[in-house]
Amino acid sequence: MTLNVHVYPSNLTHESRILRITDALVAADIFDEVEVIGVARKDLPEREKIDDKRTLVRLERPAFNWFGAFLSKVIITLVWSLNVIGYLRNRRVGCVNAHSLAVLPLCVIVAYFSKAKLVYDTHELETETSGYKGIRQTLGRIIERTLIKRCDLVFVVSDSIADWYAKTYDIVRPTVVRNIPQFTVFSGDLQKVQRTDIGVPANKLLFIYQGGFISGRGVERLLSNFSKLPELELVCMGSGPLQHLVEDAAAKFTNIHYLPPVPPREVLAYTRIADVGICLTDNSCLSHYYSLPNKVFEYLHAGLPIIVNPLLEQTSLVREFDCGWIASEHDADFVKMLSHLGYDDILTKKRNARFAAEKLQWSDEAARLIAAYREYTFV
Repeated sequence: MTLNVHVYPSNLTHESRILRITDALVAADIFDEVEVIGVARKDLPEREKIDDKRTLVRLERPAFNWFGAFLSKVIITLVWSLNVIGYLRNRRVGCVNAHSLAVLPLCVIVAYFSKAKLVYDTHELETETSGYKGIRQTLGRIIERTLIKRCDLVFVVSDSIADWYAKTYDIVRPTVVRNIPQFTVFSGDLQKVQRTDIGVPANKLLFIYQGGFISGRGVERLLSNFSKLPELELVCMGSGPLQHLVEDAAAKFTNIHYLPPVPPREVLAYTRIADVGICLTDNSCLSHYYSLPNKVFEYLHAGLPIIVNPLLEQTSLVREFDCGWIASEHDADFVKMLSHLGYDDILTKKRNARFAAEKLQWSDEAARLIAAYREYTFV
């Protein structure tokens, strides 16, 4: 029996990309068994079955801050990595997938001792994020440049990122597997959600932001600007460090609403109740400039036109399908644009969004994924 291990340092509660990828791998009989290894949390089971072939495994990771943030994080990661190695010791691992740069060294070690294939699936251009600066960025680039050439396959989320890796590290161009939803609003078993369920009037334009409430995603900007637009409704669905700001705004302004995150399969049922989806990733780093986030495709697959910042990949998508608007980086102009959006204009963009969704299918991404595995003799 061939075991495929995916490693990602999270609690594995909303990892839609990993779920999509592993589902495609087992459906194509690439692997007999898949385990996704993450970080333990007291309220979550150590082992959680997804289906007959896939299991989530959460291993303990210590929590302390004795030596400063960076050094503590290194030590915490090291201890957790040793737990992962101990867990996999004497297991017959056929392939190990690293889903972040932080776990790539660990996965190289596991692959070496297991004589397993090694796959690197980057969820972003990690060394070029705003969090990687100074010595951390230098070390990250050195580690990635060295270890990426040990990988049998590399997957990325956009064409621009693929080009960057090929040019910067002089490697074969990575395979692009975009974050297109696996489920659609037409799935028969999706629950029905109404605006009244979340306290939104039926006769007002509703905008939605979904995803992480973290810096760099435009959350603060949205709350500030929609507080000046009482005639428009905004729902923010997700969680993260800035959640208190969203909850405070929802308590203060009747047109701003907070929703906690829902399981990946239920996301589009909530998304579809809005009129327009918003993704205001800021242009603070190259990773953002090249990004194609989950939420962009989720909006389109819910039939929503999108508003995005002037970032390369997102702008190209909007212009290709004429399925939305490019936001001004100036708040006054952004507020003016929002206030002038009419139902007729939105209806036209909605039709284009549905057309884009028809062209942007997960089945095509999954086929590209499986073809790459078969080409590199994983089966």
